[in-house]
Parts: sequence; structure tokens; C-alpha cells
Amino acid sequence: MKPTVSVVIATIGRPSLTGAIRSTLAQTYPVDEILVVADETAEADVRVSVPDDDRIRVLTTPAGGGPARSRQLGIDAASGTVIALLDDDDAWQPTKLARQLAAVEAFDGDDWIVSSRMVVRGPGARERLWPRRLIEPGELVAEYLFRFERLGFGNANLQTSTLCFPTVLGRSVPWGGAYDQPHDEPSWLIRAQRTNPDLHVVHLPEALSIYNVNGSSVSRDTSDRTATYIRWGLHYLGPESPRVLGDYLCTSPVSAAVSAGSLGGVMRAVRSAVRHGRPGVFALAYAALNAGRIVLRLLWPTARR
Repeated sequence: MKPTVSVVIATIGRPSLTGAIRSTLAQTYPVDEILVVADETAEADVRVSVPDDDRIRVLTTPAGGGPARSRQLGIDAASGTVIALLDDDDAWQPTKLARQLAAVEAFDGDDWIVSSRMVVRGPGARERLWPRRLIEPGELVAEYLFRFERLGFGNANLQTSTLCFPTVLGRSVPWGGAYDQPHDEPSWLIRAQRTNPDLHVVHLPEALSIYNVNGSSVSRDTSDRTATYIRWGLHYLGPESPRVLGDYLCTSPVSAAVSAGSLGGVMRAVRSAVRHGRPGVFALAYAALNAGRIVLRLLWPTARR
């Protein structure tokens, strides 16, 4: 039987969802419904901005529930057999769903997730293609995402707007667990793989989504949450190899510390990495370079005086 597709878009009241929704309506594979899940305080704005199409439904969730719980509300309300997620300011290429569903057509059951590369736009006119490396068949999601093999960004990624999976999977492994913050997507992917050891994670080489990093999004948070990142790593990556845990603690929590200019946060992250894991040379170099960035920021005003 041909899969039916429900698209779930979580939003916190973006002034216009037109770009995201139009990219779903323009799919070469027909979309059965679009579920826009909005923070209840933003419902009026969302209703004004959605196109006039009887496939679109607007749902509301209590204020402050977070994007993961909004996505789960949409998954639970979906009538389609397949879920495709889309962030409120991202968009899809017209063949996105057709290519992804063709790639998993041979699988008999519901133990699959399909993703793809994406075009990353912004800041400004900048564009690049992420991720540089695709996940290998049978590779652990945690190993793929958090083993730090080279300096730089975009080496490994399974971003929300690229994800497509059976509705049954989205309901059996819910989004928005107690320890999922600040990594909603990796948390869900890791839990899905641990719950379903035979899970197929298919990663297409084509760039089928457009990830916009200009401005703010429901999926991004730039506040300093160094301690939260460390807690997430110890909880989710404790069962993984010491290298994966150590590399993570030297990178993501360090980035959170840098966003707040917290040299102490960097030091706490590195101490946790050495105590609980075994970070590689590239992860340690990343932490050292970012500690240097903070020091330069602190010294620059003094030097100017």
C-alpha cells in the first residue's frame, strides 16, 4: 500500500510559515495533511499566515512546551502512515519526499528512518552543503554524531527538517523525554536505535532540505546552558564508548560556554570529558581553541584601553 504522508511543523509564532508550507504543497509526492503545531499564545499569528488549503490543520500546545513536545502532539494527531518533520523557517526541495520514500520502499516493517544532506543558508548570503559525511549502514547514531574526527562544523548531521519515518515509530518512541534537552533530535534518534536494534537509518547524498540559519528558529537556542549540555552527555552517552563521551563533552558543552563567554564553563566541560571519557586530539584541540577565543574576548577591551 502506498504510504500516506503527514507533515508536522512546530512553530512558536513565526510571522509567516508560507515558505515552509508551500515547499510541502509543491512536493512531487502528494502530501495528505500538514499539521502546524503552535504555541497557544501564537495561534492567531499562525492562522493568519497559513495558506488556504483544506489539508492544513493548526493545533495548539501549552506555552513553553518546547518544539519536541509540539512535534509529538502533531505525530499523535496524524492520520498518515509516515511522518515528515519540518522546522518553521526551513523548506524542502520538490522531490524530497519522493526520493526518501523510494529509498525505503524495500523495507517490510516500520524500523526505518530516512534523512538527507541539506543546503545551509546564512548568515547573510553564505551557503554550504552539510553534512560532509553520511552515516554508514549499521553505524550507531551516537558514534556518527559525536565522535569528533576533524575540526570544523557540519561534519555529521541528521537535522530535523530532513527526517522522515513511520508514524508507528514516532508513537512508540515519543519525542520530548525528560532528559532530551538540549538535543531533541539526537535524543530521539539514539532512543529509537536503542529501542529497535534492527533500525535502518538511511542517509541520502542529495541535498533535499534547506536549513535557514538567519534569525531565530523553534529549533535553536543560543542561551548558555553548559551544565545542561554536560548532564545530557553523561545521561545519553554514558553507555557509549569513552571516546564518544569524551569528544562530546569537549565540543557541544564548550560551544554553549563560548556563547556566554564562560571560561569556567569550558574548564568544567573539559574536566568532565577527562574524568568520564577519553577525548580524542581533535576534540581537545577544539576545547583549547575555544578557550583561547574567550580569553581574547576578555583581553580585547583591556588592550583597547
